[in-house]
Amino acid sequence: MDFNVSVIESVGMLILLILLTTVLRKFGALKEDYGGIFAKIVTLYTLPALIFESLSQTQFDAEKLWLPVVMIISQLACALIALGISNLLKLSRPKKGALILASTFTSSGFLGYAVIKEIYGQDLNTLSDAAYVSELGVATLIFTLGVLIAIEFGTKTNSRKEKLKESLKFFYSPIFIALILGIAFSFVDLPKDNYLVQTFYKLLRLVSVANTLLVTLTIGVLLKFKDLSKVLPIVLLACIIKLIVQPILTHWQAEWLSFPDLWYQIVIIESAMPTAALTAVFSKKYGCDTELTTILIFATFISSIFTIIMMVFLLG
Repeated sequence: MDFNVSVIESVGMLILLILLTTVLRKFGALKEDYGGIFAKIVTLYTLPALIFESLSQTQFDAEKLWLPVVMIISQLACALIALGISNLLKLSRPKKGALILASTFTSSGFLGYAVIKEIYGQDLNTLSDAAYVSELGVATLIFTLGVLIAIEFGTKTNSRKEKLKESLKFFYSPIFIALILGIAFSFVDLPKDNYLVQTFYKLLRLVSVANTLLVTLTIGVLLKFKDLSKVLPIVLLACIIKLIVQPILTHWQAEWLSFPDLWYQIVIIESAMPTAALTAVFSKKYGCDTELTTILIFATFISSIFTIIMMVFLLG
C-alpha cells in the first residue's frame, strides 16, 4: 500500500476512535476523571511493555542514535524560536513558559507509538526505531529540559536541589527502565524456542497491544473544544512552530544525513505529532499558564489532523 494512503488511513482510524470516546464521554458512559487512570496504565504498563518487547528482540545498532539526535536538535531549535517570539511579543513569564512548552515537545511516546503501530503493524524493527526516537529523543528531553522550562517561567519558586531532583525523576521511571533493559537484552541471544521465554513475550504482547486503545481513550476523555479567540495569535504561533517548523527542521536534517526511507518516515511522523500532554502537568505543577497550555495542546492536536497528512505529502 502507498505510504501516504497508509498514513491517512491510520490517522483517520485513530481520530475516529478518539471522537467515539468523546461521544461516549458526552453521554456519560465515560468520565473525564478516567483520563488520569488511562494515562497511568499507559506509562506504567503498556508503553514500557511495548518498548521492552521491541528493543529486546532487535539487534542494537549504534547508527540508530542519529534518530534521537535529529529529534533533540529540532526540539531545541523550536524552543529557541518560541523563546525569541515570546520576548518580541513581551508575553508574561507564565505565558512564555506555556508557548515554549507547547511549541517544543512532541507527543511521540503517547500518540506517536499509536500512529506508527497503525501504519507499520507489529514490525519489531520499526517499533524499536520509534523507541529510540521517542524515549531518547523526546522523553529524556521533556523530563529534564521541559521541567526546567516550566520551573524557570512558572510562578512557583524552587531551589536548585529541587530543580535537579525533579529533572532526574525520569531516569528511574518504568519507561526509562524498560528502555535500558530492552537495549541490554538486545545483546543477549535468548532461546526463542524456550517455553518460559515464549510465555514471557506472549505476556508482553498481550499488555502492549492495549497501548493504542488506551491512548485514544485517554485523549478522547480529556479532549475539549475550548474558546480559542482570546489567545488566537499565540495558538497560531504554537501550531506553526510545533506542527510545521519542527517537521521541516527534521526533514532537513534527515536529508542531510541521508536517512534510509524508514528512518525518514518515522522521524517525520514523530515530529509532526501534536504537543505532549505532559506539558500541561508541568505547567500546572510549577505555575506556568496552565489554561493556555491546555488550549495549545488541544489546538495542536486538532490541527495535527491536517498537518500530519500535509507534512507527509509535502516532504515525500
